[in-house]
Amino acid sequence: MHLRPTSVSLSQCFSILRHAISTSDSLLGKRAHALIFTSGHHIDLFLTNNLITMYGKCGSLSSARQVFDVMPQRDLVTWNAILAAYASAGDFDSGTTQEGFGLFRLLRESVVLTTRHTLAPMLKMCVFSGFDWATETLHGYAVKIGLEWDVFVAGALVNIYAKFRRIREARVLFDGMPVRDAVLWNVMLKAYVEMGLEDEALLLFSAFNRSGLRPDDISVRSVLMGVSKTVFEWQLKQVRAYATKLFLCDEDSDVIVWNKTLTEYLQAGKAWEAIDFFMDMIKSQVAYDSTTLVVILSVVASLNHIELGKQIHSVAMRSGMDQVLSVANSLLNMYIKAGSVYYAKAIFNQMKEVDLISWNTLISGCALSGLEEMSISLFINLLHSGLLPDQFTITSVLRACSSLKDGHYLSKQIHTHAIKAGIIDDSFVSTALIDVYSKSGKMEEAEFLFQNQDGFDLASWNAMMYGYIVSSNYQKALRLFTRIHESGERVDQITLANAAKAAGCSVGLKQGKQIHALVIKRRFNLDLFVISGILDMYLKCGEMESARKVFSEIPSLDEVAWTTMISGCVENGDEEHALSTYHQMRLAGVQPDEYTFATLVKASSLLTALEQGRQVHANVIKLNCALDPFVMTSLVDMYAKCGNIEDAYGLFKRMDIKSIASWNAMMVGLAQHGNAEEALYLFKEMKSRGALPDRVTFIGVLSACSHSGLVSEACENFYSMQKDYGIEPEVEHYSCVVDALSRAGRIQEAEQVILSMPFEASASMYMTLLNACRIHGDKETGKRVAEKLFTLEPSDSAAYVLLSNIYAYANQWENAVSARNKMKRIDVKKDPGFSWVDMKNKVHLFVAGDRSHEEADLIYNKLEHVMKRIREEGYVPDTGLALLDIEEEEKENALYYHSEKLAIAYGLIRTPPSTTLRVIKNLRVCGDCHNAIKYISKVFQREIVVRDANRFHHFRGGICSCGDYW
Repeated sequence: MHLRPTSVSLSQCFSILRHAISTSDSLLGKRAHALIFTSGHHIDLFLTNNLITMYGKCGSLSSARQVFDVMPQRDLVTWNAILAAYASAGDFDSGTTQEGFGLFRLLRESVVLTTRHTLAPMLKMCVFSGFDWATETLHGYAVKIGLEWDVFVAGALVNIYAKFRRIREARVLFDGMPVRDAVLWNVMLKAYVEMGLEDEALLLFSAFNRSGLRPDDISVRSVLMGVSKTVFEWQLKQVRAYATKLFLCDEDSDVIVWNKTLTEYLQAGKAWEAIDFFMDMIKSQVAYDSTTLVVILSVVASLNHIELGKQIHSVAMRSGMDQVLSVANSLLNMYIKAGSVYYAKAIFNQMKEVDLISWNTLISGCALSGLEEMSISLFINLLHSGLLPDQFTITSVLRACSSLKDGHYLSKQIHTHAIKAGIIDDSFVSTALIDVYSKSGKMEEAEFLFQNQDGFDLASWNAMMYGYIVSSNYQKALRLFTRIHESGERVDQITLANAAKAAGCSVGLKQGKQIHALVIKRRFNLDLFVISGILDMYLKCGEMESARKVFSEIPSLDEVAWTTMISGCVENGDEEHALSTYHQMRLAGVQPDEYTFATLVKASSLLTALEQGRQVHANVIKLNCALDPFVMTSLVDMYAKCGNIEDAYGLFKRMDIKSIASWNAMMVGLAQHGNAEEALYLFKEMKSRGALPDRVTFIGVLSACSHSGLVSEACENFYSMQKDYGIEPEVEHYSCVVDALSRAGRIQEAEQVILSMPFEASASMYMTLLNACRIHGDKETGKRVAEKLFTLEPSDSAAYVLLSNIYAYANQWENAVSARNKMKRIDVKKDPGFSWVDMKNKVHLFVAGDRSHEEADLIYNKLEHVMKRIREEGYVPDTGLALLDIEEEEKENALYYHSEKLAIAYGLIRTPPSTTLRVIKNLRVCGDCHNAIKYISKVFQREIVVRDANRFHHFRGGICSCGDYW
């Protein structure tokens, strides 16, 4: 039956309106409004007040305000209704709240008296809008109208002050109230706890307990969750005891309350407090259920504490709940989080009932624990069980595949299962597939999935960027980053770190700087992961100044940031700064890892700083990294490159695990030191132990043969690497063969090898041949090879100097001068020769004939004495090496003051007798110096180790380890 507007009575209108209010039915309310208006009842104050209430309850503030604005008369109920509508609007932006307070000011200016019901909506607006200033205004008004100590008003004010952390004002009001209920006590307790005022919270809890009211479960949980166990352990024990008594005595309390308390502990991160609470439950013989065990096992899982987990497991077994599926799954999760996958597997095998959660927990746990094959085996068993995998199963097993060498093939099969299960469109699944395909270098498959994804998923974009970086397609990675940025989508730490890595690897400094600017703009510059990526980018681009600035601004440097800086310094040729950065790292109390040590050892190798290397070695031992094969191999290489082949060999022999890199480092070291027989013996021993040689191994073997004149052995091994091991020779291998033939004077054969190579010969190979032409006096071939070098490297002085030397040896001074003049015409500068010695971590540099050293007079006097002594022993200067058309005496003087002789003279002055002298020269040591140093080692009874551009020379008792073959 439809009501006609004229027949609707006042009571009927009110009935419809009250139903709309109780059900918050805005449509019915609007119909009621229309009936009221058309029936002429809109002038009734009672009905219009209820209309405002209805619109307020239905969330239509604008309609409520329209009704209010056209009312011819208003009473206190009207004002209370419209203010309640503003308070209930749910939109507490500044404009709406300001309007509400504007109405309240109009009310105060009117003759209508306000009550507690008027203040209630105003106080509610203060709570939710954050208008602290308005609270003081309302408080003052409450005092003025005598409502300050009204239970409702005062309670609301206490709550607001507590919310705004104005605890002093809240406490003054609280203490002054004549009547306080449990709700108000709990408000104050919560405020103290949230502000970290633990002492006051405990005192208030005691006062609450003495007040005649009984603290309830809310009170107890506030204290237990908010007070520190370590500081107030005794007081918390009393509170827990009270809680136990409360819950046991309360007829309305049951296990749900206990479980809620444990859950709140878990959510608050108070794991140990939850454990204590659970143990109190056990001691008090409180009844618990499977939910209790699930919660407490989740707590233990967060601690990764296996022994504690075993205790809870025992409790579950005694109660017979260990076979409840949810408890058994929680036990699986707990053991996996504690790192005991095999315990979890044993439980899984004993479970009477398993579900997909059980399978997923174990499959994921195995994948995360590095047991990839077990994870995949479990996945296969799951398929045989008849259960269908879900997105969590697929993503977990794909994670396992991404760590396996042949993971790509397995991933394709799992991809098929995902399609069958109908979850291929799930973003987690598609992202996991993109990730595994990218890491396997299968970018076509990854791109297909990526392009067919619906919507934007940042994880998949990050996976694609990483895949491009792994496959060295840095520009594609950067283009992808640009697309994300230009689309306006959010980026995270992984996106920015990937972008920085791509810019660094492609040496894209301009793009790298733009990424750095974005990092600062998005406030990621304090994120250690991101800023370490920016640091690495600058280092890879060779921007050391920018890198140092970024490094100095990192607020909390960790091991990764320090190691990145040290490694970057080494890669940019600043080994000294790398070592000084390491000392700063140690002073900062940061422990280096194996990679840091390997980088530091490399820095010492490049500097040929033996003492620095020894210090690093001492720290390696001190910090228990001496068993790491990577570090040990680096140390072997360092000692060899710093001229101490004995210590290198000693370390090598003590290594329990010898990788192919270790064998290679030792063989190359022996070859550089002229110990060809030992190097070749090591090669045979390596093969006898089943280790397969690689390309680097043969570089060491061939180098040993070439440095010792073993031409036949060099050729045999060169053919063996191809025939027996399937290793195609590269330019380094050909270089060794050319070097061996050249040193042996078989210049035509060496030239033929160069011409028959399947690729263009390097300039260094022609340089080797040209040097052989100088030694063996082959002017014609020398001229031909020099012309080739002038084409390949016209700005390199070495070819001009060597050709000039060839003519000088033949006393063809005109041609020698012509070669030098050609060099001058095209403005080619000769690389200056210099030598240095390291004394007490200080490098002393010497240049031929230079007198800039602070002890130059002493050094030159010592050298005069040295040269006189060795001439008495039979040394004769090889003036043929003084490439000048001058008198013999002038030639001798030119030879006397070569840089290596000056360095040795200084070493003789500054080191005790019998001490080994170590000299490094940037160029090849000349024949006269080589001969002179043999005599010096004999006359002064010193071992002298000289490292030149080609190899090490160990001089002992007048003999050199190279056998005069260098």
